[in-house]
Formats: sequence, C-alpha cells, structure tokens
Amino acid sequence: MKYEFVKDENGKHQIGGVVPADFKVPDNEFMAGFQYLGFIDNSDEVFSWLPFKVNLIHPIYSDTYSVYLDYNNPNAPTIIEPLDTGNETTAYDELDIDSVVIFEAVKVRPELKSEIDEYKHIGIAGTPDWLQGAELPLCPKTKKAMRFLCQLGSFSDIKAEFSNVEPQDGYERYFNKLNFWGDGNLYIFIEPTSKTMCYTMQNT
Repeated sequence: MKYEFVKDENGKHQIGGVVPADFKVPDNEFMAGFQYLGFIDNSDEVFSWLPFKVNLIHPIYSDTYSVYLDYNNPNAPTIIEPLDTGNETTAYDELDIDSVVIFEAVKVRPELKSEIDEYKHIGIAGTPDWLQGAELPLCPKTKKAMRFLCQLGSFSDIKAEFSNVEPQDGYERYFNKLNFWGDGNLYIFIEPTSKTMCYTMQNT
C-alpha cells in the first residue's frame, strides 16, 4: 500500500516547523546544521507500529549521503554516522556552521492512493517511490533490514519561514522552500527494536 501525505489542518503529522522545546538536536558541525522536518505521530493507525512519535531531522544542505541516528532517547537522538560531521562537505558556498533555515509548519495526513505524482507530493508512506532504484539500509547495530517510514519530496512548495542565508544569484530556490538536493527525495527508515533511524537521499 502507498500513502500520500496531503495537507489537512487537523492532520496528526507535521512537515516543517520549529524544533519542539522538549527535543534536543544532536551537537554537530554540519554546515547549516540539522533542519527540523516535522514529526510522524504513532497515534495514527497507519504508523501504530512505531515505538514512539518521531521528530524528523536531517542536514539537508550537506553532501552527506546517509545519516544514522540513535533514538533510544526519542527526544535527544545521537549521531551514529557520520561521526566527524566537521569534515562533511556542502555544495553551497554561502553556508557556514551558523546558517539557519526554518520551514513553515504544515499539518498532513496519510491518504491511500493507487498513483502518486512524483512532481507534486509532499511525502509518501507505505512503500517507497525510488528515484534511482531500491536501496534498503541495514541497521548498524542489529544488521537487520530497516523499515521504511516515509519519504519527503522537493516539489511540495513548503516555504522557508525564516532564513539567515543570503543565497548567490540563481540559488534562491534552494533556500526559500523545502527541497532535497534541488529535485530529490529524502528517504527515512527505522529499525524499531534498536530505535535506530536512517535518512538517505536520492535525486535525478
């Protein structure tokens, strides 16, 4: 089954927004740090298999292909990989470690769909829609295959609510709306028993 996230002001889930007061982003040296991408609420029947409500974070402006986080404390995850975040590169010269981009909060709900337009969706759950072919991560702790949670897309027009970045000419679109390497998808996986999460990107 495949679900599309659709906007719903009464939806249980959220894309974007500010970091909740009770959630601590891991210390890191990524350029522009982690961006808060919202949450998936396990009180929804579709996500009742989750061990907890998941706050989603990822350094979307980093060149880092995959990020693994330990969510044993769901409100204070720690980095498993990469450990040397200060050596991770970025394609954007206008960024530094103090750059901040915050996206507007959009409430969503999962809606069962037979077909989903890859150029319009906010996000997908159920089964992934791969851009470059299936890449199912293994949990670095248990070596088990991780379970697909959801993916977020680049064509949702979720706007940046705040940014202190001054983009170079022609690069404005990378900072004024939510996107993943311009036209990509962010794929999010979890191994529920070890409470380990993997965030990985693909683009065209």
